[in-house]
Amino acid sequence: MKKFIKFLFPLVFLAVGIAGFQFIIRSQAESPQLIRKAPEQFVFVQAAEIKDVVPTIRLFGVVEAPGFASLSAATEADIEMVAVLEGESVKNGDLLISLDRRDIELDVQQRQAELREIEALIASDRIRHATDKRALETEKSLLKLTRNSVERARQLVQKNAGSQATLDEALQSEARQQLAIIQREQSISDFPIRQEQLEARLSRAEATLAGARRNLNRTSIRAPFDGRIAKVMVATGDRVVRGGKLLDIYSQSDLEVRAQVPFSHASAMQQAINGNQQVLAQAIHENQRINLILHRLTSLVEQGQAGIDAFFRTTSVQLPALGSTLDILVDMPVLENVVVVPPDALYNGNRIYVVADGTLVPREVSQLGMRIHENGTQTIILDGSGFSNGENILISRLPRAVSGMQVRIVEQQ
Repeated sequence: MKKFIKFLFPLVFLAVGIAGFQFIIRSQAESPQLIRKAPEQFVFVQAAEIKDVVPTIRLFGVVEAPGFASLSAATEADIEMVAVLEGESVKNGDLLISLDRRDIELDVQQRQAELREIEALIASDRIRHATDKRALETEKSLLKLTRNSVERARQLVQKNAGSQATLDEALQSEARQQLAIIQREQSISDFPIRQEQLEARLSRAEATLAGARRNLNRTSIRAPFDGRIAKVMVATGDRVVRGGKLLDIYSQSDLEVRAQVPFSHASAMQQAINGNQQVLAQAIHENQRINLILHRLTSLVEQGQAGIDAFFRTTSVQLPALGSTLDILVDMPVLENVVVVPPDALYNGNRIYVVADGTLVPREVSQLGMRIHENGTQTIILDGSGFSNGENILISRLPRAVSGMQVRIVEQQ
């Protein structure tokens, strides 16, 4: 009996296991399968609004001075005094540098002496001319007497009452007198030429004297306009040569900002200038807002440049120091019938998504520009011809946004 029980127990155990296994399989087949649902995407949208917008471009400019002057020495001299320092503001006519006057004063005296000498020569030649005219009449009278002597000597020779030697002497006297008259007449004829030569020398001497006096005046280097000293190249006691640089000065009232504008925006700026339209801009320097206005575009494009140079002038406060760099925001001519969206709304540079009935609908768009706001945020300007007012534009950045994706709109706080 015990052997039978030992033999039966494993069979019962096996039967129970098989029955349990079949029960589990039937239970799994009969139970409903769970369907995994994709997580729902919560997104922000912006209602499309077709309007007119002023686009903005960002430029980097440098403060320059068209009224920039480099003052140099008019003559070789020693620096007697330097009255200004770099960075100082000066008024028109203020003394900047003094040069030693002594050498130039000696040059002026020499030129004055040369001028007086030529004036004396002119006066002497005029006296000589008057004397020549009076002497010519006397010379003619003497020639007449000499000819009478020749005629008498010739008659005596013909009558054998005089010698041939006496006649020859008379003829020689006549010839010498004729020669004297010729020389006197030539001197009188040459008088206008001599006067022209002396007058030319006089003019040259006067010009030389004027130059020397001008150099003397230039020993006092004065400010040519109201401005600011940019750089001083000399010190007291230095020796400067003619044309040697002394200092640089620029006019603060003529400061302007030079910035390079991409070619894609240059034509719009030029059209605005041609149409007498103002192109306004703003720059911020040391927490100070500077209003600018486009003044002109350069007419020369250097090789290798990526744009054209534009020049802005301030309409409010004074510009910062020469050479300062500024971050400029330029308001371009207005764009009509456009839609403005944040950068996150744009995919691949030319696609946005519209949310319709809880799904994403792609739409190809065309960028027309950018708007940079005062707080530093940027928005993209799109062509509004493909939009309708009130359409929900996706402005959330979805890493895997595709057409037909199910989304739920949430309001931005």
